[in-house]
Parts: sequence; C-alpha cells; structure tokens
Amino acid sequence: MNIGDTVKLIKKDYPSVSISRIRFLEKEGLIKPKRSKGGTRSFSDKDIIRIKKILDLQENQFYSLKAIKNNPQLLTTNSSNSKIVIREYSKHDALKKAGLKEDDFYELIDYKYEQNKEIYTQQDVDRFSSLAYLFSLGLGVKNLSVIKSMSDRGVGFFETYFQISDNDPEEIKIAIDKFSEIVGSYILEDL
Repeated sequence: MNIGDTVKLIKKDYPSVSISRIRFLEKEGLIKPKRSKGGTRSFSDKDIIRIKKILDLQENQFYSLKAIKNNPQLLTTNSSNSKIVIREYSKHDALKKAGLKEDDFYELIDYKYEQNKEIYTQQDVDRFSSLAYLFSLGLGVKNLSVIKSMSDRGVGFFETYFQISDNDPEEIKIAIDKFSEIVGSYILEDL
C-alpha cells in the first residue's frame, strides 16, 4: 500500500496522521517500509500496525517520541500497560502526563513551590500528578502552605523522635507512611 492510501486507512483511527508525519517516523527510524526500485514506499499490514501503535503511545498514553525511541519494548509488547521509566520529560510532556494545568504550574512557581526547569524527572511528574489531584478537589496553591507546614513539622518530629541514624530504615519508613495517612485523613476529612 502506498503512503497516501496508508494515511487514509490510519486517519480513520488517528485523524492527526499525515503523509509528512509518516515520513518523519521513517526518518526517525521508527518504521522501515519497503521501497520499490523507483523509491516508492510500500507499507505492509505490519507497518500499519506499528504506525498505529506509535500514534497510540503518543496521543493516548502521552509518551514522547524520544521515550518511544529509547524504549523499543513499548512497540513490541501487546500490553498497553507496559511499565517503563522515562528519565526525562519536557515541561509540556510532564504537565500533560500529570494532568496539571499550565496556569496552576506557573502559580506554583510564583509561590516558590516549583521551579521552571529544562528537564523534568518521573519524580516531578508524580508530584505534579498529586498536585493536580489536590487542585481537582478544590484546593489551590494558597492552601499548600498549610500542607507544607504540616509536612515540615512531621519530618522534624520523626528526625527528633527516632534519631534516624540509630534505627531501622524500614521501621522509619512505616512510621512516616502511617503519619502521612493520618495527616491525609485529617486534611481530606473536611472536604
């Protein structure tokens, strides 16, 4: 099947696909359609399935093209829940994956809870996801000062009480997790 027919077929499921996008995927080495002696691309059913998988990863699961290229197992596994760790995200990708609005992010920067960086980690994305969840409950950036204060006091309490260097790290982790559950239940109790 030629590139035009391939685009028409895939467009039914992924309206954003275009000839130039497929050419770009080929240029990036993600697809390798056969070529005729005259240089015309010929896409097999296998190529079309691979293109659809790439588009699904990008548009529905929010993987960047860089993440897909660096984790080829994403394209070979049948499971859409394959677990990989993406080490680097752009700000746009990190916010999108976490579901955090850009306006909320900039307000977090204004209140000095976040920093604008070039590269974000999975830990940043996890934190953004938590913040997006809290914002969806009706909390705002201004409310975070209370939560941060409680967190800072809790850490200080555990450092003093357990004198961390002398105790079992697993025991301390359990205590902190339990403390977090209690604090969380008090915070959410009034919502």
